[in-house]
Amino acid sequence: MTNRTYFMLIVEDEPAIRNGVLGTLKVWAADQPDLWHFGAASNGVEGLEIARSKPVDLLISDIRMPGLSGIEMMEKLREENREAPAILLTGYAEFEYARKALTLGAVNYLLKPVDQLQLIQAVEQALESGKIGSRRSREDVHPAMRNETIRKALTYIADHLADPKLSLKKLADHVHLNPSYVSVLFKEETGKTFSDYLNQQRLIMAKRLLLGTDKKIYEIADETGFSASKYFIKVFRETEGITPREYRAIRKKIALETGEEAQR
Repeated sequence: MTNRTYFMLIVEDEPAIRNGVLGTLKVWAADQPDLWHFGAASNGVEGLEIARSKPVDLLISDIRMPGLSGIEMMEKLREENREAPAILLTGYAEFEYARKALTLGAVNYLLKPVDQLQLIQAVEQALESGKIGSRRSREDVHPAMRNETIRKALTYIADHLADPKLSLKKLADHVHLNPSYVSVLFKEETGKTFSDYLNQQRLIMAKRLLLGTDKKIYEIADETGFSASKYFIKVFRETEGITPREYRAIRKKIALETGEEAQR
């Protein structure tokens, strides 16, 4: 398996906008330094040459540029079978351009001045759509991103089990991805939904506390992040078929009869 990276190309003739977009996305990708590489061009001609020299996974381009417009650059890339999903920038609400761009692989259309949050959301939506890197094999690009994202997600969950406000949104914010994308990715990689996995891990911790301490049920519910003892008992019964109190009593009885240590 190779660890190829995503390459994002920004093509914009206004230096302030080009540098602003590039800077925003470098900060966004800072926690994945080996995953994203960036290139920048000041016009369509230069952008076309860069795209001819290496595969572009996501193109962010101004529509109107001197010499070669963003649309014309996309048309040439398509003719050469080098097309890439694109997010287009413009100072005009030109819906004719937008419709044309969609036929050439554009996945979004942002008005200038570019809002940083909207830009990041557009990139994350492109990721979520599966169009970025779609011309490469899935093992070429995605495993590095997927493995690193899930590793961070599982570590974050383990460190925050006791937090009753732990949510998919908080997890997504931590790994800097869209919540719906994280939800799909989490299910694909772990075989469980976020909430099912979270409850599973909380119950594992709860069982340890039930067998290894004399803490009361409400105390264990609180320490394992369940919002209330009634909810803890409900989830425990649905999963184990018995209440936490019954589980503790049965396991301790078995341990006494067999000489087994209660806590494992």
